[in-house]
Amino acid sequence: MKKSIPVPLGELQIHPIVLKIKSYDPDESMTFSMKHFGQKTEVIVVQRNENYYIIDGGCRYYSAIEAKNIDVLECCVLDIPDEKIIEVRTNYNQKTKVHLLEKCWNIEHILNLIGKNQGKRNDLLGNDKFDNVDEFGKAGKERFEKACKLSGLNFCGKTLRKLMAVHEYEKMDDSLRLIDGIDNGTYRIDGAFKLMKSSIVKENKKIAKQNRKIEAANTDVWFKVFEQSSVDLSNLKKYRPQFAMFSPTYWTMKEYRNQGEMKYGQEPTLKEYLDNSRKFIDALMDIMDENGVIVIVIGESYSGGYKSVITQYEMMLIEAGLEILGVCEWVKSNPTPVVVENFFRPANEKVIVCKMKGAVVNFNPMMKKTKEGEKMVKKSHKAKDGTNRYFVQAEETTISNIITIPVFNNSEYKKYDPTFTHDAPCPMAVYEAFVESYTLPGMTCIDIHCGAGQGLEVFARHGCNVIGVDIDPVSVEFCNKRMNMVLGDRTESELLQAA
Repeated sequence: MKKSIPVPLGELQIHPIVLKIKSYDPDESMTFSMKHFGQKTEVIVVQRNENYYIIDGGCRYYSAIEAKNIDVLECCVLDIPDEKIIEVRTNYNQKTKVHLLEKCWNIEHILNLIGKNQGKRNDLLGNDKFDNVDEFGKAGKERFEKACKLSGLNFCGKTLRKLMAVHEYEKMDDSLRLIDGIDNGTYRIDGAFKLMKSSIVKENKKIAKQNRKIEAANTDVWFKVFEQSSVDLSNLKKYRPQFAMFSPTYWTMKEYRNQGEMKYGQEPTLKEYLDNSRKFIDALMDIMDENGVIVIVIGESYSGGYKSVITQYEMMLIEAGLEILGVCEWVKSNPTPVVVENFFRPANEKVIVCKMKGAVVNFNPMMKKTKEGEKMVKKSHKAKDGTNRYFVQAEETTISNIITIPVFNNSEYKKYDPTFTHDAPCPMAVYEAFVESYTLPGMTCIDIHCGAGQGLEVFARHGCNVIGVDIDPVSVEFCNKRMNMVLGDRTESELLQAA
């Protein structure tokens, strides 16, 4: 009969019978293991009166004392008489599996890693060259092969190198418990190694994103606002923006002030609207960087029934020579009332993400917290042979292409000038998702229908240089005022009027 309980160190001692046949010397690697990773295997004890006597696990007991940060050991309490102690101890030594972590610490001695700093250890193990299976660092293949034999491990040096890479990684981050997973048979070493590499990639992306935010907050930017039509942007060609985002006037939805002769959005036919839209796209493409990304926020027109405006707008973009990366659905959590005959209440618009033909795109997607909110290993679909597959889930995951954001709240611009009005600005939160995902600090961004300056502010807050274009002088004046208030001394500004 046996039971497992936690026992304070002060109530433990080695059984006198065991001390007659076994002496214990300090074990540096086990002490380090106990101190940093805790106990992995139970200590076997018997109880006599109020005391517990160790019959197997004395080395763990002394290592816990040396570690100085362990007060309690997990113990398996056996109900056996003294005359059975040696027999039972022998049986346990035959049956008890040495935890893989202990073997890793023994291998460290063989590979001459003890006492080396992290940089030196990585150099010895070749951890800076994970993808080269024939890289054995300065320790060399022969020493890895020797370590396998001396440790009783039935695999080759290449596999040992992967195991030791996982072991080194878990000294810095053991949240995935990969060594435990190998030890209990959940993962093979190769599988754990791949999970480790995946975890490192995700962590590096997270760090890079944090660094970009810090850089954006400390980057001096400039902005220029141009009062002109966006049909001709040739005067802006020297800026070569890498990112453009705008929301064009929707067809037959609203009539904006100071729109000049074109009256964009009020065309008698959809074809004329699309032809005018093409003029803006052609002018923009002419000035964009060769690796530029263009994002368009556009809604359907329900005037006189469904006209498939967005679908035909997409075809126009393709005919213009852009490559569409994808289309996001903007679902409005508080849609404005629109009555459509014989159809449901519209509550969505589209965000079309394009790139210049052949462009190499920077993409660092906006993230959201996972359900669990922490990094972990999760099961995936089983392989064809029926074995389990696993993947690393980080604390965050990429947002979907369904974006739920409220309709614009004019408080976003009223704080800069309570007297200013604009009929339908695109919310800053819509800009935010795409600016964060497709720009880097120092890039130049443009909004060719800048209106109330929502996009301009988001560009600048991400450390990007800003160009705004609008034919309405009232909007241009407001955007200039807004950006000077947003950026203060961080910027040089210009209000430019086309000749």
